[in-house]
This record gives sequence, structure tokens and C-alpha cells, in this order.
Amino acid sequence: LALFTRMLFSALVDADRLATAEFYALAEGKQPEQQTLRYDSIAVLSDRLDAFVDRLTVEAAELQPSAVNRLREEILRWCREASLEKPGFFSLTAPTGGGKTLAAMSGALRHAARWGLDRVIVIIPFTSIIEQNAKRYREALGVDGLLDTRNVLEHHSSIDEQAAEERDSEVELKRRLAAENWDAPIVVSTSVQFFESLFSDHPSRCRKLHRIAKSVIILDEVQTL
Repeated sequence: LALFTRMLFSALVDADRLATAEFYALAEGKQPEQQTLRYDSIAVLSDRLDAFVDRLTVEAAELQPSAVNRLREEILRWCREASLEKPGFFSLTAPTGGGKTLAAMSGALRHAARWGLDRVIVIIPFTSIIEQNAKRYREALGVDGLLDTRNVLEHHSSIDEQAAEERDSEVELKRRLAAENWDAPIVVSTSVQFFESLFSDHPSRCRKLHRIAKSVIILDEVQTL
């Protein structure tokens, strides 16, 4: 009952904020900023990531055949096979360098596409790993050699928002908008953001809770919990 109430509160706060922003934008003759956010579908992102991963796998098999690369192929195959299972709890234990970052995302996107889920939320304890993984996802989902800055939301306290705004103010504005309610199809955030939001009493922090519903949640480095 407590969790249901908090989810309801989250949806209410988010709807209220969006409706208010839309009201003032229309009063000023502008398009509501939240409506400028556009994303690719989960199915499109899944296909794009798989094409990237498959290309890496083929190149590794041809150029660098090794026990490590064979293990990476096994991990990838397991993640993809697991994606066909009904939603539930899955555990992946693999050594560092096993290719978990892309293999887990491949399985997660396939799982989301198969079961009609809305997004993949990756929860990581350390900001250094978040930055590294988010960059990897942007590379894998990019088109024509460009990083995907649209579908991957990186949300943590270590982001230098001023520097990001100076680099590309439009991209940073959309990142901040998506971070308010985790609106993106792929969210990469911290354990602190995720678990404190589940127990917070602050409307802004609770606002993204209802996005957890119909999502695949990856808890990376779960042993640190």
C-alpha cells in the first residue's frame, strides 16, 4: 500500500508539473519544452545496439580469437536467451572484461521489446563507472559515427552542467528535462538516486518513481549494495 501510494504520488506530481509547464508555455505562444523530447522506440534501439555488438563479436572472432572473446560470446548469448523469459529476477555473474556492459544491455532491450516495456534503467554505485558505461551506450547506439545524445540519459551529481551547457546548450537542456522524470528510454543513474527516490518525501525526487513501472532495471555491481 505504501509503495502504491508513492507511485500514485509520483504520477500526480509529474502530471501536475507537466500540465503547469504546458499552460504557461501556451500562454506565451510557445511549444512546451517537454514536448520537444523525441526518442527512438525500444525495438529500434535494440536492433541498433545488436548490430553494433554483433559487429564487434565478428571482428573479435576474426582478428583476436581467444578464450576471453569466447567467454564474451557465451555471456552475450546467455543474456539474449534470458531476454525471452517472462519478466522476473535475473542474475549475471561474470569477470571484469567479460563484456557485461553491452551484453546486459542487449538482453535488457530485447526483453523490453518482447514484453512491451518502456525503458531500461541502469543503476550503478560509482559515478566513474556511470560515465564510462553511458559513453559506451552512446557509442553503441550512435548513427553515422555520432554519439547518441538523445536516447541515453545520464543522471548523477558529478555532471558539470555548466560545461555541458557550454558544449551544447540544446543537448544539455533536453538532458535536464528528461532527468526531471526519467523520460528517456535508457537511463543511467546512481544507486543513491534510485533508492533514495524510493523512500524520499520530496516531490521533485519522487517525481520519477512511476517510470520504474514497466521498466527493465539493471543493478550493476550489485554486491556493493
